[in-house]
Amino acid sequence: MKQLTILHIDFEKTWRGGQQQLFWLVEGLEKRGHRNFVLCQPKSALSIKLRENYFNIKMFFEFDPFAIYKTAKIIDKIMPDIVHLHSAHAHTIGLMASKIASHKPKTVSARRVDFHIKSLWKYKSVDRIIAISDGVKKVLLEDGISNEKISVVHSGVDFSRFLNIRGNYLYDELKIDKNDNVVGIVASLAPHKDIENFLQAAAIIKKKLPNMKFLIVGEGKLKNDLMRFTDKLKISDSVIFTGFRTDVPQLLSIFDVFVLSSYLEGLCTSIIDAMVSGIAIVATNVGGVGELVDDGSTGFLVPPRNPEILAEKTVEVLTDENLRRKFSQNSRIKVKNFSKEKMIEDTEKVYLEINDARV
Repeated sequence: MKQLTILHIDFEKTWRGGQQQLFWLVEGLEKRGHRNFVLCQPKSALSIKLRENYFNIKMFFEFDPFAIYKTAKIIDKIMPDIVHLHSAHAHTIGLMASKIASHKPKTVSARRVDFHIKSLWKYKSVDRIIAISDGVKKVLLEDGISNEKISVVHSGVDFSRFLNIRGNYLYDELKIDKNDNVVGIVASLAPHKDIENFLQAAAIIKKKLPNMKFLIVGEGKLKNDLMRFTDKLKISDSVIFTGFRTDVPQLLSIFDVFVLSSYLEGLCTSIIDAMVSGIAIVATNVGGVGELVDDGSTGFLVPPRNPEILAEKTVEVLTDENLRRKFSQNSRIKVKNFSKEKMIEDTEKVYLEINDARV
């Protein structure tokens, strides 16, 4: 098998699902004998995590000419076979840099969201688009991208993180009674995650099941607004905003039900985490979520922006131990298809395929 040189570009400053997938991808490709370089912003979460083979370029805006020029110089320096564009801003900078560089690599773009494309030219100009779900691929096809240009590679998780997990310390830390039911969500506090939907459902659930705690695990720009909304709903005594946490497996271990409330979603690795943990799931049926959750088998799928049905199905799970057990057992079987190792292997196949097509 040919050894490839890959330049990965990601200009996001924060650490979210896409950056975790990139980190695991680089780690796995190195073990398979490929050379990897990462281009990211200085002082970004990704640059802090990486230890070697990375470049820092400050990007001020999407069409920053200095960032494009500097990226082109890096391409000519390391002469990659593949340039993989992992984020939206990286797509523009990396694509334009690839066009003006003397060395001409193949270009791959990651697409992690299921909303419609704003800049169609960017996606038509790359050699391949990696969609993280069939749901994302469907939107790309609707927007006029040819089927031949799209490969589906599902995001994966590190199963080893969930071995020998103990989360009992969280009851004291978060002041949760062990007799309480715990319903939680793990998500960035961003608009498309629709945490207001989760909170409205929580208010309905609390009226039916008083001994409840609702955990919102994650950070984001909407946090203060969501805390005010919680006060407005008069459920502040039952809702815990944990902020960003590194002990997600431990937190999941105390959940009775994992809820996803999004109105847009590419795939959602947090659901995969919940499946590995054997947590019953109630999720909105958007994007690629239906590729993870089989309605009535591994969890319940509900329509987005409908807190009444979200609450109804969550209460059904909370009050039926046999149903929770069935969802847990079936999830642990299905989730085996969503490992980080499979994500790495499938991405490598895409690289090799387009590299073999080089003319």
